[in-house]
Amino acid sequence: MADANAQFIERIMAWGDVLDQLDYYQLLQVDPKASLGQIRKAYHAQTRLFHPDRYFHLTDEKIKHVIYRISKRVTEAYVCLRNPAQRGHYDVQLAQNERGKLRFTEESAQDQKKEKLEQTGKTEKGRQLHRQGMAEMKRKAFEAAERTFKMAMAYEPDNDLFKKLAEDASHSIKTNYVVK
Repeated sequence: MADANAQFIERIMAWGDVLDQLDYYQLLQVDPKASLGQIRKAYHAQTRLFHPDRYFHLTDEKIKHVIYRISKRVTEAYVCLRNPAQRGHYDVQLAQNERGKLRFTEESAQDQKKEKLEQTGKTEKGRQLHRQGMAEMKRKAFEAAERTFKMAMAYEPDNDLFKKLAEDASHSIKTNYVVK
């Protein structure tokens, strides 16, 4: 039994040494193409193994600290990978092989939010008109959508998305060539 505990403590310390070099998939020991169910199952298995409350009786504070760091990172991995938007952004970071970007941090979340806002408009009025124009496009009210996107360009003249959407709406307008 003492030998098993020594092996486990050695394993925990080894995990602690490489923790910052592991991406979330490696940490949860799942394939990057794993389904949400597989990720959830792996998360629960890792949580049972590394939850700090399980090791309250240990006297070595260093081991407790490593267990806490592993547990925290496992939870961080699950929170990121269970959210499709965050997971997509994280996968892009991994694909670009950005060292030091193995974690989805608050800064990453802010960057993602900023990118989304820039896609739909930088000003509140621009975003409002974008939503309105998209709804008009969905209803196939192309003339109204074109006007709305042109109004949005008045608030954000350098927004290429609004220009493209106005052009798309303009091209979608059907001219009625019926002879009267």
